[in-house]
Amino acid sequence: MKNMMIAAVLAAAGAGAAQAGFYVETEPNNTLAQANFVGNYTFPGDAFLVDGNITRADEDWFVFTVTDATQIRASTFGRPDSSLGDSLLYLFDSNGNQLAFDDDSGVNLYSSLEYNTTGGGTFYLKVASFQGSSSFDYKLVVGLNVIPTPGPLALAGLGALVALRRRR
Repeated sequence: MKNMMIAAVLAAAGAGAAQAGFYVETEPNNTLAQANFVGNYTFPGDAFLVDGNITRADEDWFVFTVTDATQIRASTFGRPDSSLGDSLLYLFDSNGNQLAFDDDSGVNLYSSLEYNTTGGGTFYLKVASFQGSSSFDYKLVVGLNVIPTPGPLALAGLGALVALRRRR
């Protein structure tokens, strides 16, 4: 019975379902208002991958939501037929405020950034070309580690303790 209670607590803690997704960028998505939707994410979070193409002076915008504080890791990579790109990567909140930016922290001249949110919400990623100088195909890889609020986990733990205490 004790093992069953422990299993129930672990199941409650990991009750969120993984939601990995694959997307292909679709135009027009050149502004925050036109962003391609790439999912809603809950605990424990997951990842998504986007195949995209940047042309000169193009910007590709993507929007997603998370339910709780989240560690966001995003990177761009050249697709096999496009290893010479030079990307810029931006992260914005729902009001259009820039939260993070990167130019060349990834492989070659591609971008990579990490940001920890303080709560849930809607977030936007923008991929662009350095000074609009090149066209390239890319993959945008985003990992989301959603950190649940302590309330639900604490209640599950207290419930298990009460059940174990009753057995004695």
